[in-house]
Amino acid sequence: MNDSVEQRYNNFVENNLITHDKKQVELLKIINKVLKQSKKIYFFSKIKKYQGIYVYGSVGIGKTFILNLFIQNIESGKKYHFNHFMINLHTFIHNNNKNKEAVLESYIKGISKKYNIIFLDELHIFNIVDALLIKKIFILFQKYKIFILISSNFIPNELYKDG
Repeated sequence: MNDSVEQRYNNFVENNLITHDKKQVELLKIINKVLKQSKKIYFFSKIKKYQGIYVYGSVGIGKTFILNLFIQNIESGKKYHFNHFMINLHTFIHNNNKNKEAVLESYIKGISKKYNIIFLDELHIFNIVDALLIKKIFILFQKYKIFILISSNFIPNELYKDG
């Protein structure tokens, strides 16, 4: 596990800010392993083995906390609350009345110039427009080699319930 991420987690425990949780520690180790594998593969190949991590579970179990420990430790990483990300994206698309596909790609390409890892917190899809947009976004994240950390309260099959 990344020493500084593990140390930060242990500092929270030692200072009684959180209670040690075996599942959180296990998640820390899994994320660290995937990020290391992805980084190694990235340097030796044009294809990444992993393009992201999707963490889901009930409210209050520490998903965001654990993912924050990683994203705060990565210079080329950025956290977005999913709703803010989508609002910013819709605004960008609306303000650039050109070809929407080209505008979307331009937006994601711009992100890729600043960040290699994006953390989308509290992912949930509310309508068909966002469902289609998210699909395109994830394809572009992959194209521009942006690794995605995602937290959600929903299992993948329930992200866009009845949709």
